[in-house]
Amino acid sequence: MDGVTPSDPGDSVPDDGPAYGVNNSTFQRLWSEDVDNGNLSVDDFDDTNVSSRAEFAHRLARSTDIPFARPPQAASNWNSGDFGDYNPGGRGSSVHPAGAFLEDGVYIKDAYVSIFGVQPSTILHHANGTTRYIAPDGQVRTISDHRVAVPQDDTNGSHRERWSIERTSIESVELSADGRTIDSGSGHQATLQYTDLSESQQLTVEANITVRLRHITLDCPDWNSSTSGCDGDWTRDIETLEASKTVSTSQSVVVNQFSDITGKRVQFEAHEDRVGAVVHPNTEWSSITVDGDVRARSNWWFYTAGRSGWQTMVTSTATNTSRAESSVRPVQVHAFPSRQAPYVPTELTDDGERPLTIEETWGTEQTGPSLPSNIVLESADPYVNADSIALSSTTLDGSALREVTVYGIVRGQSRTVTLAEQQTVRETNLTLTVTETNATHAVVRAVVTESATGDAVTTGRLTIGNQTTALNSSGMAVVTISDPAIVVRGQYTPTAWWRTDQPYAASEDVTKTPANFPDLQTLIQLVVVTVLWFIPVGVLVFGFDYMSDGALLGLTNRT
Repeated sequence: MDGVTPSDPGDSVPDDGPAYGVNNSTFQRLWSEDVDNGNLSVDDFDDTNVSSRAEFAHRLARSTDIPFARPPQAASNWNSGDFGDYNPGGRGSSVHPAGAFLEDGVYIKDAYVSIFGVQPSTILHHANGTTRYIAPDGQVRTISDHRVAVPQDDTNGSHRERWSIERTSIESVELSADGRTIDSGSGHQATLQYTDLSESQQLTVEANITVRLRHITLDCPDWNSSTSGCDGDWTRDIETLEASKTVSTSQSVVVNQFSDITGKRVQFEAHEDRVGAVVHPNTEWSSITVDGDVRARSNWWFYTAGRSGWQTMVTSTATNTSRAESSVRPVQVHAFPSRQAPYVPTELTDDGERPLTIEETWGTEQTGPSLPSNIVLESADPYVNADSIALSSTTLDGSALREVTVYGIVRGQSRTVTLAEQQTVRETNLTLTVTETNATHAVVRAVVTESATGDAVTTGRLTIGNQTTALNSSGMAVVTISDPAIVVRGQYTPTAWWRTDQPYAASEDVTKTPANFPDLQTLIQLVVVTVLWFIPVGVLVFGFDYMSDGALLGLTNRT
């Protein structure tokens, strides 16, 4: 696991691009570590100030950093072509990137080997730093150089020495993973292959540099000091000296595994035109494709930046060190969790509908990373590492979700999975019955069953009025509600079909609370009390009417 190391700042866009099949607009986006001018206005992009599309792309890339929706092929194309631009030094000079680690031997000086790039690979940013993910199969490109320190000749006096280089070379460049040699090459530039790697690995590149020197010794047994010359024959001795130096460098990587992808497809009992699927990539992913070109995008986005330490190339000799803009500039792909939620980028159908709907993505919530200060992009904090996704569609054919293709965060890595397991979202019936009621409360019994079989449904939640409860093992729930209305409504909400092995559809029911009529005995008592209460009142009223000779109510007339 590595820390967050910013790429070299400054005007970091190489002068020799675009090239190697990378078009201008994409080439400008490759160098996210450049210094951006966020003060450009809309006027800076109008036709009077921008003479071509190339200039527009150049200005846009200089004003901000533009992410990629997937690991870009352009990074690989650029590295493949730019790798060939490296020119090593001669026997007396070593040409190396500024970030190279140099080592010295007896005659071999400023020796190094550097990893130009591991392809394909993606540097994933997380809260604890970064991790470089690779595919199980790929390649490592390396460059190596050195200079030879030849002892100085001694051409004066009776004892003289002459030195020359017979041969020097980088005999071998070996790639190993955790101590096991995988591939080998030779020379200043090597492309080494690896296959079938898994889990975490320490990739090590080791270069063996050799030199053979010719050492001639001349001795004069009859030296004339007055003339500084040899009056006789010189004796000549020739020896060959050999030396070697082994230099190495390492890169920690993690193989992105795609072997644990699982899933299932779903049909809906009451909606034959609807299909669904649940996919568990169980790792970081960039997109999922169904039915050819219909895809869902994840919340992982990508940017590219130059490899740190390669912006300047240094030439070292025995007496001098010079620096120049590097002719080789490898780029690396980075992944970060974006604030953009997973979405479906596919165009709408002729009916204006999305061909695919993301019902939900879920996984573990994690703290977001901090990107390097010279990268003008915002990562989500916190974010959900969505290693599961639920999809549905009402426009795709029923067989469209039989196979899905999951694309990883490492370029070129994908796997097509057949969703052999199928589940059906079954329809349900909710039946409400008011079993007891009074002026202030009502007791409601709810029963949820499968529509087709009548079997009890025991999962999900039931809502009646303002009460929510679970179902028991018989598919029943009893709820007491306060101040019941005449109409009682109930709603059965199942567990989401993508989060259960036995999915059900929602259902609802409506019932009424019975009128609160008194029983027969209470009615008789009410009538008797009412009659007894009205008899004296009636006698009194009749008496007044009689005494008034019918003048009060007109009920009596004594004449």
